[in-house]
Amino acid sequence: MSKNIRTNNTSDESNQVPERNFFSNSLAVNMDKNEPNIQSILEGVSTEKLKQYLNSLSDFHTRHSKSQLLNDAGDWIVNALRSFDYKDTFYHSFKSTIDNEEFELRNIVCKKKGIDEKLIMICAHYDCIMNRKEDSVSRAPGANDNGSGVSAIIEIARVLANENLRHSIQFVFFSGEEQGLLGSKSYAKYIKESGMDLYRLINLDMIGYPFFAPNTVIIERDNNTNVKHNQVGENDTESIEFGEMMKDMTSAVGLQFHLDSIYDSDYEPFEAKGYVVIGAYDGSADPIKNPHYHSSSDLPENIDWDYLTLVTKLVLATVLKIDFINSY
Repeated sequence: MSKNIRTNNTSDESNQVPERNFFSNSLAVNMDKNEPNIQSILEGVSTEKLKQYLNSLSDFHTRHSKSQLLNDAGDWIVNALRSFDYKDTFYHSFKSTIDNEEFELRNIVCKKKGIDEKLIMICAHYDCIMNRKEDSVSRAPGANDNGSGVSAIIEIARVLANENLRHSIQFVFFSGEEQGLLGSKSYAKYIKESGMDLYRLINLDMIGYPFFAPNTVIIERDNNTNVKHNQVGENDTESIEFGEMMKDMTSAVGLQFHLDSIYDSDYEPFEAKGYVVIGAYDGSADPIKNPHYHSSSDLPENIDWDYLTLVTKLVLATVLKIDFINSY
């Protein structure tokens, strides 16, 4: 995460979404009938696989955006995705200036074609930093920030590899997040200029520690009262509804929830382009309370593997639910 301290707007009444049913009764019946199929897919999520991915990512000495090791980590991610037979996996390259030096950075894009071109994006950043943002040589394992989000998406991609979905999916991994959302800014611009039908976006940034409260995931919606973090108002209602859908799925996977607003992560450049975005977050981006944040101690042994598995299932369940609803 690029923020220094991630605050949760717990006292902001605008963040409290009233209980609503956004779908018709007929859709609710169909969703109930499909629930066993969704549940069977969720059972494919493997804690051991998540451990393998996250340990491999954290084994890189650093994944700083100025380090060649980030490219090596990117190659590892691409190879993992291609091993699931995702042939349409590639780099989206762009140039950006970091600490007065120009670098060629690479986002990673993995496409899963659906029946239609309406697109769901699941995204996370794969770079990491130490407390000194410019330090590109010190040991920075980045297990929770953001190996957790990356590992979850790789596992979702694996589980969905042989599933037929209505909507197309992009699994996207950004570089340069810690230097100011560089990768997501570049890719959001590309998506907009290409005219892609980006329907919904879910961002995963730090989902390995239940730091806010035990067994609780923070669901971030596009309703921040600060215009810096909510540049377009027309997409707010649909984001709140999408967040409500994710909230409704928490009980299916055994999680508690807290509703909050998007804040300083890779969903914001897409929100600014008018797209509907939400995020999942564990609440741990606080260097005062969390000694592992942007530290060499952000290691796999500090991950709550059961929690990471449940959040991974939650994101997968949300994607399956919205895909099924739109099939009717």
